[in-house]
Amino acid sequence: MDDDGIPKTVEGRIRVVERLVAEAGRVGVPLSSIYVDPLVMALSADNGAGLVALKTVTGIKAHWPEIRTTCGLSNISFGLPNRRLLNRTFFAMLMAAGLDSAIIDPLDSQMMAAALAGSALLGRDEFCMKYLKGYRAKKLEV
Repeated sequence: MDDDGIPKTVEGRIRVVERLVAEAGRVGVPLSSIYVDPLVMALSADNGAGLVALKTVTGIKAHWPEIRTTCGLSNISFGLPNRRLLNRTFFAMLMAAGLDSAIIDPLDSQMMAAALAGSALLGRDEFCMKYLKGYRAKKLEV
């Protein structure tokens, strides 16, 4: 977000991150200490909101792999039925795009199972140890 609000395009959002990176560098903040939110908007209000967020995460990771990404995930499903299905699906897509963290519902057992499965599938869970631990603890039953 900048003085003009939230950019509607991926390119606009990347330009905001470029300015953030330049300012952070000027004051000595390492890129690995920066968390950027791609600003997930409601799909019910903007049909392209999901794709813009996904491409923004991908673009951030392509330009600055050290920067961490995070988001308010459930914004995507605002105003739509069966929000949990949309949130879970979008979370898996964002993980594949390079998302590092998200504000999610920790009481949604299927979301938590998706997080474990996604981490394993993306090679972020060495030898699937967290996935197997989740299985043994019956946290993968959906």
